[in-house]
Amino acid sequence: MLLTFNKSTIGYSHIERGKVCQDYSSLYKDNERTIITCCDGHGGDLYIRSNIGSKLASLATINVFNEIKRSQLFKLEDANFEKSIKLSILCEWNRLVENWNSLHHISKSEIINLNENKANILKKTPIKAYGTTLTGAMLLNNKLVVVGIGDSEILGIKNGKIIKPFDNDDEPAGNITYSLCQEDAFNYLKVKVIDFSKLDGIILCTDGLSGAYQTYDNFNNSFIKPMVIKLLEEKNYVFVDNFIDNLAKKLGTGDDVSLAFIIKDNINKKYYV
Repeated sequence: MLLTFNKSTIGYSHIERGKVCQDYSSLYKDNERTIITCCDGHGGDLYIRSNIGSKLASLATINVFNEIKRSQLFKLEDANFEKSIKLSILCEWNRLVENWNSLHHISKSEIINLNENKANILKKTPIKAYGTTLTGAMLLNNKLVVVGIGDSEILGIKNGKIIKPFDNDDEPAGNITYSLCQEDAFNYLKVKVIDFSKLDGIILCTDGLSGAYQTYDNFNNSFIKPMVIKLLEEKNYVFVDNFIDNLAKKLGTGDDVSLAFIIKDNINKKYYV
């Protein structure tokens, strides 16, 4: 049996400034697969529709993952197949954004507070308004397909330790991150196939959650381990739901907070004490 969850909550700094929640997470299940996503819309002035961009990034990932069939599983470790997943997600997100934008043209009121340069950028390249990070994971036939771009986190867990499928050392410094909206996004979108039998679970989150703990060790010891123990012992998600709300509105950095996970319910608890 699997323990699955997703939650996104607006951060208190966004509430104070009258902004909407720019994070979006999702959980999809059917008879053969489980899919989770966490996407973080960018907060800069240029990204006036990043809350829509993050939602469409989640939908694009689910749409593409749902096209992967059981019969294709033997191909999932093939580099060309991984490239096709990257291309499919980017094309699907661009398609969804273009469709949305054609029905909801950017209005003068949306760009009235932008300087002339930024306003012209959005007039010429409206997709920039939808800038967002993306993390996604699909479990199918004990294979885990993970995809990510930007500074949101994808973390495997095994025997109480964090396993990072991707190295984030190439992420830009400061508040800059890679985005689905950049022209060379294909070069920074990462895909990997993992044998889920070698993990206890997979955790996705935006930096509004992980950033509150400053280091991975602190995040693991102060959040992940206690969460896993409580889930295994009580099979109750209410405390996770409440904690995410409190972190976003009182305890954290003020940023939006998103979490999604797939965790096995029969793992050895001794490693998470």
